[in-house]
Amino acid sequence: MAFAIQWHCQQGTRTADNRDHAGIGIRGDSILAIVLDGSTSRPASGLFAQKIARHMVDWFMTTSTDITPAAITEQLRETHKTLARAFRKESASYVLLYADSGRQAIVLHAGDCLLGHDDGDGRISWLTQPHTLANALFAVPYAALAKLDARHILTRSFRSREFLAPDLSLVDLQEQVLFIGTDGFWADLDPDLQGAFAEGQFSTNEAERDDRSLLSISRATAKTASGISGSHATANIYLRTATS
Repeated sequence: MAFAIQWHCQQGTRTADNRDHAGIGIRGDSILAIVLDGSTSRPASGLFAQKIARHMVDWFMTTSTDITPAAITEQLRETHKTLARAFRKESASYVLLYADSGRQAIVLHAGDCLLGHDDGDGRISWLTQPHTLANALFAVPYAALAKLDARHILTRSFRSREFLAPDLSLVDLQEQVLFIGTDGFWADLDPDLQGAFAEGQFSTNEAERDDRSLLSISRATAKTASGISGSHATANIYLRTATS
């Protein structure tokens, strides 16, 4: 089983570095993918996000453990223990997806990165809720949530000061394209601009913009080799592959 992957990533104007990072490990018929958005308020949060991605992919590519939600969460906890020694106040939002040939995809997330799928009309329907103060008590429609200042205050994320367990979802990857987007994508772009971004057409009209990234994953034909396409920042994606 192969996977078709696209990674579109545009650096913003709010920080000197691009703090959106992705990691992908492909091992036979299984894939682990993680997208992270480092906080803009702490200067080392981009490096923090990058190291989380690499730790999780390297673990996946070398472990003999059965990949379950509990096993992934435990490895996130171990990654936190390792990185907390060097990072004191950094944080990152993330969505992590694991899929193989025999069951639903496992999705773990904390913060304001979102998982979605193609709604059939060329637009993205989001399947997860962000962890923000603006929707902490009740669900808020995504379009309305995007305009609320309180959405920038996260109630859960990957924080160096303490480990917070992620939320778990199970989704079907058999016949659809799944998307993982950072808040610079889902909250700052209207649906038409999201569609253009997914095709690699980046808007540069804004005086100020956040880093914005979109990862898409779908199953490909058995004769197709897994690979990444798109308008991606190569320094911000980490890929490892194995044939078995």
